[in-house]
Amino acid sequence: MYKRQFVLNIWEGIMSLKGVRNIPLFIFYTLAIWACYFLHFYFTFYCFAFTAHLGILAALVMFVGGTFAVIVPTPNGAGPWHFAIISMMMLYGVNATDAGIFALIVHGIQTLLVIVLGIYGSLHLALANRAKK
Repeated sequence: MYKRQFVLNIWEGIMSLKGVRNIPLFIFYTLAIWACYFLHFYFTFYCFAFTAHLGILAALVMFVGGTFAVIVPTPNGAGPWHFAIISMMMLYGVNATDAGIFALIVHGIQTLLVIVLGIYGSLHLALANRAKK
């Protein structure tokens, strides 16, 4: 039952793309959002001495692994994302405590950013709709 509903939900999401007026702009914004997520993750390496030696390839490996970890149905990936990032950082020589601090701070900042931008977007949309009336 749940598998069927899951597949139907994915199909519904794919079919909703028919309603997008400007597909190239949609693709651009989608790629830009992912690029910003990645750059935020990568630039955060330079905020800590224990991750400053990690390069862009390490960031890409961790980012992709963390992206798959977020698929686990938990609120905003909390838990699986941290586990994935901490585990991969340990493979790159970062100790568990430092990796945990990094994961907690990065995830917290990203979550805060999503909340703040979500509030801004909701208010902007409400004001734009109000102005149309």
